[in-house]
Amino acid sequence: MKSSNTKSILIALVLGLIGLLAIINFRLGSQTTIKDIAKDAQNSPSPTSQTELKAGASFPDFSVTDVDGKLVAKDSLKGKPAIIWFTTSWCVPCQIGAKEKVAPLDNTLGGNAFNVLVIFVDLREKDSDLINWRKQFANEDWMVAFDNATTVLAQKVNLKFLDSKFMLDKDGIIRNIDFKQADENYLNTIRQIVREK
Repeated sequence: MKSSNTKSILIALVLGLIGLLAIINFRLGSQTTIKDIAKDAQNSPSPTSQTELKAGASFPDFSVTDVDGKLVAKDSLKGKPAIIWFTTSWCVPCQIGAKEKVAPLDNTLGGNAFNVLVIFVDLREKDSDLINWRKQFANEDWMVAFDNATTVLAQKVNLKFLDSKFMLDKDGIIRNIDFKQADENYLNTIRQIVREK
């Protein structure tokens, strides 16, 4: 019994340390990547890039091509709630939240109650990293795409943290912004917004 509890505590500590290292790596390394992307797109600055988005605001317009070659735009998500989730393939809290919380809820609600668009912000990654992430941690119908110099979506939303999730209603209005690992409270928020259809 003691050995089992000790193992559980050690596993929790190791996972916590990995998550902390991922966040530090993002804050020190990948934010530079985001800034570099934003710098490349200075010819078309967005007024929303200078402001903080809040619940009740309209999510900025965007258009990305996911790894399946499908064009995904803000308007294409309208009609049902959507989660726009900013991450990297190596963000451990994002992996856990996707696999253990949001994907099972998506399945429980029938897999068609809300859209999920996962935006990857580490441009050192490849399409294969995104595809593997979806296979391991998400549902097959989730859209996965890179933020890029044309989109600069991370800049438009003033992205500061990995695991940033913007929950939109069916009209593209931000209903919730969450920066923590998905938990039961976050799932309740999703359920409430889905019920409001």
